[in-house]
Amino acid sequence: MGFEGKPLACRNASREEMKAYANQLKQRGKGAIEIALTRQVGVLEQDQCELLDFLLEESGRPVTFIALFDRDDIPEAVRDTLRRAAPQIAKGARPQTSPLPLTRECNMDNPFAFAAFPAWKRVFADTSKEAQKKVYADPSFRTQFKADLKNPTGFSDWRRVVVHDVRNPALKHLERKSIAQIAQEQGKDSVDAFLDTVLADDLDTELTISSWNTREDRMRELLNNPAILMALGDGGAHVDMLCDAGYPTYLLGTWVREKQAITLEEGVRKLTSDPADLFGLRDRGRLRKGAPADVAIFDPAAIGSSNHGERRHDLPGGAKRIVMPSRGVEYTVVNGALTWEQGRLTDAKAGVVLRG
Repeated sequence: MGFEGKPLACRNASREEMKAYANQLKQRGKGAIEIALTRQVGVLEQDQCELLDFLLEESGRPVTFIALFDRDDIPEAVRDTLRRAAPQIAKGARPQTSPLPLTRECNMDNPFAFAAFPAWKRVFADTSKEAQKKVYADPSFRTQFKADLKNPTGFSDWRRVVVHDVRNPALKHLERKSIAQIAQEQGKDSVDAFLDTVLADDLDTELTISSWNTREDRMRELLNNPAILMALGDGGAHVDMLCDAGYPTYLLGTWVREKQAITLEEGVRKLTSDPADLFGLRDRGRLRKGAPADVAIFDPAAIGSSNHGERRHDLPGGAKRIVMPSRGVEYTVVNGALTWEQGRLTDAKAGVVLRG
């Protein structure tokens, strides 16, 4: 959402442009198409399946699409999407998901995480602190927001919205508590408890929100589905809100070692040869004679990362970014050169740009 609560400009490629790109891939005979189908995250509609069909036919190459998150606000969305897209998956379409729950930080000075709710257009129409305070205190805004929450939009469970940090010393006892906990303790509706806390903290409250991929039974289904690609990083687009870079080590630490949802061998395959094969990188993703020596050496008893990143205030002006440190990665070799050694980078720069 941009100025005055209006959606930011974006552009969809035309059918002709997509056809031209697909034909380039067909002529090259390698590579893959990656496309965002995020009209409603986790929900694939029939016209989107038809688009996948078009791209598969025109390119003759695999097509991978984002984002297949399991949503507890639409409990059967992923299963329905996989059933609907089964013909396209059989032809080479690969949905992407992450083994991580989608966890992001939200600063109430710029509450981007709530922008999809219609009631919040008022908040973004005038983002000055005083204007926002008036909106949050307005009973009609609260009523509309409560109504918005009845429709699936981004989250539906206040147990997964946690107060991470407050400035007001009188509110410090609320840190690390969910909004649901706070509401129960105060005898309030969750929306009222949330907005009352924000106002009492002069809008300086910071939250963590875990939206999707949180149900263990459904995640086991996704992890064991051979059609699903383990991927889905945000590419640094929202560095002050989230960091998904830890998904490989989270997969190996949490889902392989701790929960034993998949074997170690399958976890490694999902992170190496599976994506390499999809994108046509035929000499990567496997340990074999004659292949480039790209090797990650890790301790299977220690490998892992958290499901939520750490804060670093090291951007220009002391601005915040989220990072996801790993555990248990001892060495990384790129093209035969040691680039990571027991917790530190070396001076080696042996990587090259790969093209499928």
